[in-house]
Amino acid sequence: MTDETLAVRFFTLTDAQASEHIYMGNLKRALEDRDVVAVDDWREADVVHLFEVNFFTRDALLGGELATLLRILRSDTPVVVSTDDLYFIDRPELTARPRLYGLNRRTQRWLFERADRVVAISESVERALPVPHTDVIRHGVTDEYFAESPDGDSARAESRGGDSASAESPASGPGDAEPFVFHASLASKRKNPEAVLEVADRLDARFVLAGGGWEEKVPDRLREANVEVRGYVPETELVELYHRAAVFYFPTFHEGFGLPVLEAMAAECGVVTSDAYAVPEVAGDAAVLADPRDVDEHLAEIRRLLDDDDARRELGRAATERAREFSWETAAAETEGVYRDVSVTFNRSRSRR
Repeated sequence: MTDETLAVRFFTLTDAQASEHIYMGNLKRALEDRDVVAVDDWREADVVHLFEVNFFTRDALLGGELATLLRILRSDTPVVVSTDDLYFIDRPELTARPRLYGLNRRTQRWLFERADRVVAISESVERALPVPHTDVIRHGVTDEYFAESPDGDSARAESRGGDSASAESPASGPGDAEPFVFHASLASKRKNPEAVLEVADRLDARFVLAGGGWEEKVPDRLREANVEVRGYVPETELVELYHRAAVFYFPTFHEGFGLPVLEAMAAECGVVTSDAYAVPEVAGDAAVLADPRDVDEHLAEIRRLLDDDDARRELGRAATERAREFSWETAAAETEGVYRDVSVTFNRSRSRR
């Protein structure tokens, strides 16, 4: 390490499959190309970076990490918090534990007051947070999601006719010669699972679901008709599903950012999604946006894209172009700037003591 190298402890209390771990992991990898190193012991860190701290998960309460967090907040080590706005939109019904909404809201406020800087993951989040000054640093998307590789070869292979997935493909399955609609998420309340299942039921097309929680929600009659439930899939399979899908459907009620939308757009997939919170910020004009409750419109737009190859491909090309505006390299540069600002402020304060 050089004198300019910053040691950072990355920390979250969320479950291992939560999106915060994806965000944290991609950012850590991008920061490796800069003068930032990750350390395991927060006491060796110049800065501690917290991601979406939820104080009241089972793992947080039983795993001992909550006590570690409290020690960090009582220390002199500068703290940066990256967050979304779920506890500041007055929609407790969208959370896993609505009864704890008020308590979570108060503890989040308390955390923000003790942080040296708060990073909002979108402008939508920045507007909702009860914090006078925040830095907006948007997520990126990694290269493997893009439909066109750096050498110009296309990774798109929509499941139709001669372009069907091979038997060896992890994303292949029964009926792969058919175009399919894809949805990926944890089947939580805010992802609008009722709309997903209604569209799958009413749509005369193959429908593929990936993510945890769907096994319990999808009835046998849909599995026997047109719905495939993949469960949690590794990233390599997720990328291939994006590349092979004709349409990505994501009728979310709330997103602090909307990373699945960005991933699908990078893969040149035609995206039908909601106009809620941060999603329009990510999608721009390169996706179909609709009220998350208007299932009839969702169906009409999905059918239009399935039936009109040219319209779908034109939307996909616009989506990929839009997705290239988001990069982890940019996020890493902006995040490093925040680290250095809080470190300089801390060192100046310490020198005056």
